[in-house]
Amino acid sequence: MIGLFAGVVARGNDDSPIVHLEPVTVVDRPITDSPATVTTIDLTVTPGGPTTAAIADEAPNFFIATNRARGFNDTFELRGLANTPIFGDPAVTVYLDDLPLGSAFTIPDELTGFTRAELHRGPTQNTIFGRAGSAGVLEILTPVGESGPRFSASVDVGNFAQRDAAIEVQTANTGAADVWVSAGTSTRDGYVRNTTLDRDVDDRDSRSGLVRFRLRPGGGVELRFLVTALHARDGAEPLVPLDGPMFTVQRSAEGRMDFDSWNAALSASIPTAVGQLVATTSASDWNLHPYTNTLAFGPAELTDVVDQRQRGWNEEIRLTSASTGDVTWRSGLFASSTRTEGAYDRTFGPFPYERSMFNLRARDLAAFGEATWAPDPTMRVTFGLRAEASHKDIDRSETVPAIGSFALQRDAGAFLPKLGWSYASAPGMSWFATAGAGFKPGGFSAFTGNAALASFAPERTHTLEAGMVMANAVHTLEATLRAFAYDIRGYQIERSFATGGTGNDYLVVNASRARSLGGEIELRWRPTSSVTVAASAGLTDVTLREFTDPFTGISYAGDRAPAVPAYDLSLRADYEMPRGFFVGAAVISNGRTYYTESEDLHYGQRAYFLVGAHVGYAWKHWRVTLFGENLTDVRYYSAITPGTEHGTPGAPRTYGVELRTGF
Repeated sequence: MIGLFAGVVARGNDDSPIVHLEPVTVVDRPITDSPATVTTIDLTVTPGGPTTAAIADEAPNFFIATNRARGFNDTFELRGLANTPIFGDPAVTVYLDDLPLGSAFTIPDELTGFTRAELHRGPTQNTIFGRAGSAGVLEILTPVGESGPRFSASVDVGNFAQRDAAIEVQTANTGAADVWVSAGTSTRDGYVRNTTLDRDVDDRDSRSGLVRFRLRPGGGVELRFLVTALHARDGAEPLVPLDGPMFTVQRSAEGRMDFDSWNAALSASIPTAVGQLVATTSASDWNLHPYTNTLAFGPAELTDVVDQRQRGWNEEIRLTSASTGDVTWRSGLFASSTRTEGAYDRTFGPFPYERSMFNLRARDLAAFGEATWAPDPTMRVTFGLRAEASHKDIDRSETVPAIGSFALQRDAGAFLPKLGWSYASAPGMSWFATAGAGFKPGGFSAFTGNAALASFAPERTHTLEAGMVMANAVHTLEATLRAFAYDIRGYQIERSFATGGTGNDYLVVNASRARSLGGEIELRWRPTSSVTVAASAGLTDVTLREFTDPFTGISYAGDRAPAVPAYDLSLRADYEMPRGFFVGAAVISNGRTYYTESEDLHYGQRAYFLVGAHVGYAWKHWRVTLFGENLTDVRYYSAITPGTEHGTPGAPRTYGVELRTGF
């Protein structure tokens, strides 16, 4: 089937921009992992370096509620399914090449060295990936297929004292070994100013790098080693009081975020008599040390001091049959062990509010696979199954507001079948449908000292998806349409409940039933070789069908689930030639988004539109680009934290110039 590229520009070995329109081809992958369910994003065209925000902007029904704290407290939502910001498993799991990440807060916001992203939609991706989210899987990938050698470097400067620099080097990959190296640095002043202290508070300063080494000793064997690292020393998380000034605060102290992480993976790809075997061992370390912040509540201030660390280990084995015959198949095993440690110290004015420590351990096992039968050249039928088991335990202790501790554990599992079908009704037109099930394990909330409230149950999803992919004869116009219906049991929600006279507890709770209905459309049109237009739209109606506040007894049945925009839109147009002037513009929009299940607009963001543009000139091995984002300077919240009465302002108008060279 013909896929839909959301990105519009690729670069050749001389770093010259080349507009291209190619079908997405996925080698040795079953029909349910086809472009019909995948949105592909080119990350090489983002001035200042690729980010996860750029992926969300171009992928319909994918939304990131970001607090601009390096992923900490962020919500990643796809088709109405979302992670709870701190505790609980992600709804959208992330792979860096073959390396799976753990919790949602470990997802990087800067993607140094990565050039492409593939968003695999739907719970039924769980028969393809070892770590599979209840909503889907996001692969963030290093370059493949380029023969090299290649070198590129870029610098850009902009308002708010933005300074970025990056370098990428690739050796020739036609021999027994090749290396891909990327490194970057990024700094800027803050968007939010503390008028009491007369200084910006949310400045950012980071260094990042990636190395990928591939060795081919012969016989079709390939060994791959990947390592990534990020070192950041940022100012405070940019939180401002709701309904107050968007970019100014008044408080007596400010915080900061010291953050370090690394990821490493070793993969071996070996041809066998029955198919291709790929085994990957990986490890991750995410360390926030510390996070501090001060929030003003009238005459008093709430101060948070947080240390949190997650270390993880994964083992994944995949075996894929050769792409010959009427039946092809794919199978795998996955094992993971993660440990999350945290220490929290909160004071309200001069009074200690909470002092606690926790240790969360998780072990996950899964066996997965699927087989695709092709009864004739126009039809594919896929049968899949995943068996998953999850064990979690927690140790928590506190000294404030009371001395106490508890230890809990829980086990959960699921058998998740899948049935997929596709049919090519005519040249350039295919239809598809998939039915299956998804699973997100339960867990524990470490922000409560009440052991009876700490545990939350798994989230289980039954799904039906259908759509079509079409292209005209010369592939100058391509379109993908999808519709989906999810029935969800145990929908996980993170919120604040009053549980005693001393204050609030932040908990993850379950809504007994929820439903998500919606669809997406992605269009791409290339009227000439130098003009490309890409558009997408997503609509999600996610409803809590059964949910009663266990403390107030209020029913929220019929209300929208939190952190899910009603719709999103994206429109991009680019004019580009291999040499000379180029220009492009983009408009994105997110619909009304509530951050509580009560649909209270005080804790919500109205619909908004953002406009960006770039213009530049390319010659020989050089390229200069003037760029701007949020050109109309729209004021909006990129995330809202209801329990603190604060929100994170979206970035204001930003602009700059980038100079790039390569050969």
